[in-house]
Amino acid sequence: MKKFLMRFCLVLFIIFAGMVVHAYFNPVAGPAYVECDDTGPEFPLANVTNANYGPGKEIYVDSDLLTKPENQLIVLSKSGGENYLLVELADTPKERELGLMHRYRLDEGSGMLFVFDEVKDVNFWMKNTYIPLDIVWLNDKGEVLGVHQNATPRSEALIPSYEPVKAALEVNAGAAEPLGLSEGGGRVIHPVFEK
Repeated sequence: MKKFLMRFCLVLFIIFAGMVVHAYFNPVAGPAYVECDDTGPEFPLANVTNANYGPGKEIYVDSDLLTKPENQLIVLSKSGGENYLLVELADTPKERELGLMHRYRLDEGSGMLFVFDEVKDVNFWMKNTYIPLDIVWLNDKGEVLGVHQNATPRSEALIPSYEPVKAALEVNAGAAEPLGLSEGGGRVIHPVFEK
């Protein structure tokens, strides 16, 4: 009986250790943006379409993969300046839920443009997001309604739009203002705002 219990405990330990190892090497993403609550479906990292692996195997947004016309965005500042961004488009529920989670770098001059099916109030959060970001809230004409600067990585605090928006642009923390995107100023030009 003693040998049986020892073998049984050993088998349980091996099964538990296998589960821990499997969970460690197979992470699951949670929602990047939340529609007025803090729940949402989880999607595997395999759904990341414009990510690549850099030194040390970190996952990052690779601007070299942003080559389609839909990836081109023009930023017009209030003073008339013009800048260009390469953006990964998140315009499906699955892409919006995943957002920039589990990415460890965002190339300079690139970002993610979240496009919603309708103009509405939204909340974002930074759970499983390792890059500090500026979040720019946009109306249906691409005009800046507000900016949340330097969102804290991995925070589960909700970041509200405070008013109905058509889209949100995420860029590296500190990049919004130099691009000309500030509270009450600036506009982006992209085909989604021409519909």
